[in-house]
Amino acid sequence: MLTRVLNTEYKRLQLELKITEERIKRFEDKYSMSSSEFIERYTRGELGDKEEYMEWYGELKFLERIRNELEELKNIAERISRRIPSKT
Repeated sequence: MLTRVLNTEYKRLQLELKITEERIKRFEDKYSMSSSEFIERYTRGELGDKEEYMEWYGELKFLERIRNELEELKNIAERISRRIPSKT
C-alpha cells in the first residue's frame, strides 16, 4: 500500500513538473530570454512588476518546489526499499 501511495504521488509530481516546464518554456519563448537571465534581471528590478513576470517568477519557484519534493520522495522510497526484505 505504501508503495502505491508513493507511486501515485510521484506520478502527480511528474505531471505538475511537465506542466510547469511547459509554462516556463512559453515565457522564455515569448520574451526571448532564458529563465536564469530572467531571474537575474527580475531580482535586480530591471523588468518592473508586469503581471506576466510575476507569474513567470511564481512558476520558477513552483518548479523548484516540485523538484525538491521529487527528490524527497526519491529519498523516502530508497529508505523504505532498504527496510523491506526482497522476495526471492
